[in-house]
Amino acid sequence: MATRSQAVTRTLRNGVLSGEYPGGARMNEIDLATSLGVSRTPIRGALSTLAAEGLLDYTPNSGYVVRSYSSKDIAAIYEVRCSLESLSARLAAEKGLTDEARGLMHRVLADSAKLVDEHQWTEEIRTQWTQLNEQFHSIIHQAADNAYLGSLIRKSREVPIIAHIKFQWFEAEYLMRAYQDHVEIADAIFNRQASRAEALQREHVYQAGRRLVQQWKKVEAKKIDKVARTRPAAA
Repeated sequence: MATRSQAVTRTLRNGVLSGEYPGGARMNEIDLATSLGVSRTPIRGALSTLAAEGLLDYTPNSGYVVRSYSSKDIAAIYEVRCSLESLSARLAAEKGLTDEARGLMHRVLADSAKLVDEHQWTEEIRTQWTQLNEQFHSIIHQAADNAYLGSLIRKSREVPIIAHIKFQWFEAEYLMRAYQDHVEIADAIFNRQASRAEALQREHVYQAGRRLVQQWKKVEAKKIDKVARTRPAAA
């Protein structure tokens, strides 16, 4: 069972990711404590956690402000990731997988198939899929055997907002599509089809980015609507 502090942190995190607390909004401890019906202690801890996650900016003597990310930022991040991830898949196919990596890839796909067979998207499945997805792509990155490329990929994947919203709006249908993409990418790599692996991985990452951009535009629209509703009416 989640503690009071964990529940408050989750509520505030979801508020930031949904646009309830839009980019640039000041996170006032007293106001938040009042609105959530809790003391300032769990609020203070939650704000510190969200700042560590990169969702809030902290300025001494000023407090916490929601960090701003635009749909344009997300599109730019995925534009870079498309190139990096597709190159990684190409190199992995050209160099081939070790027997150990091939076996691990098969196990990851088999475990992923079990999740798809559940035909639902729950918090538990989300957690498991996140781990399997990371394993799948990690196998490719390692097989590419290029330390510089690996470093750039890690940097592109560590942007705070991406880590949190990547599967924020997933559902069972998206899970099946992502799994099918993985199957095809793996098949291309297994068969040393470098160009095919590169193209499949590029499209896979592009589609993931496009989905996030579309959803984040909805968050931005909510922010605009909220500002409009709170603006004083003209005399």
